[in-house]
Amino acid sequence: VKDGVLYTPHVRCCPPGVTRKVVLEVCEANGLPAKEDDIVLDRLFTADEVMVMGTMSGPIAITAVDDKPIGTGEPGPFTARLKELFMQALTAEQNLFDIFAA
Repeated sequence: VKDGVLYTPHVRCCPPGVTRKVVLEVCEANGLPAKEDDIVLDRLFTADEVMVMGTMSGPIAITAVDDKPIGTGEPGPFTARLKELFMQALTAEQNLFDIFAA
C-alpha cells in the first residue's frame, strides 16, 4: 500500500489465486483503490503498508523486513479495513462476490 492504493503483482509474478481475486473484488466493491503492478524490492521498503494474504486469515500486516520497519512499523489502517471487509465477504449469508457463486 502506498498513498492509499493497494498494489499487487501481475499474475505473471504470482498465481492467480482465489484469495487474490476476492481481495481485488472486495477493494472494487468498497471503493478501495487497487492496482496490478510490478513490485520490486525498493518499493517494499518505501511502502506505507505491506501485507500477505491467506485464504483463511485474509490480509496479514508485515511490519518489518530484514529488521527494517515498513511504514510506521505497525499494522496500518488500509490493511485493517481490508481484513475486516475480507472477513465479512467470507462470512456473509448473501453471496456478494462472483468467486463464491455456485
